[in-house]
Amino acid sequence: MKNNLSLVKRTASLGYAEICYATVVATNYDYAGIPSYVLQLLNNDEMIALKAESCLIVPEVNDLVLVTSTAVADQVFILQILNRVATANTLDLGQNTVIIGDKLKIAANAQIEIEAPHVSLSGIKGSASFSHSSFVSNWCEVKLHKAAMIIHSLDRIINTVTEKIVNSFRTIEGIEQTKAQRIRTVVTERMFLKAKHTTINAEEEVSVDGKKIHIG
Repeated sequence: MKNNLSLVKRTASLGYAEICYATVVATNYDYAGIPSYVLQLLNNDEMIALKAESCLIVPEVNDLVLVTSTAVADQVFILQILNRVATANTLDLGQNTVIIGDKLKIAANAQIEIEAPHVSLSGIKGSASFSHSSFVSNWCEVKLHKAAMIIHSLDRIINTVTEKIVNSFRTIEGIEQTKAQRIRTVVTERMFLKAKHTTINAEEEVSVDGKKIHIG
């Protein structure tokens, strides 16, 4: 006796939705801060709608929007912003957003601002080019394996400088001038000074002290 099994195909139950135009007349927020929008239809009827995830621009009052709703209007979503009176646009990308592309470029005709409690930039190679730049920070920590600086002119105004260097080598082709009220140099081992011409000029007193002093 053979058992014959047959598959019964059932027509899938599809949910139908209506699409219409509407105008945003108000914005409401629930206890979690999620916004909902009061829409006015062409016949002056009003309904409450949520912004669809694919609609990245945040709706504003007086916006003409494209709306979809079910037959019983229990789920209403704003799909697109068709016309806007306001001049500013706000993008809502959700809680966690990742933008992926081979090459990404952000361009603005006037200004770009990045504001966040924590900003992190990472990459294998980076470069920045500005005609004029300014950096202001209460605390800055820089860790570099190797650095090279080429500066045409450098002006520094510093209250206190504390440096700890293993070896320091400087080559000055022109003039080095130091102007200070007091200078103190402490060398633990040996100090060597060599010059073609040396002049020590003091208005009041010159002291040379040592166990042995060799002149000439």
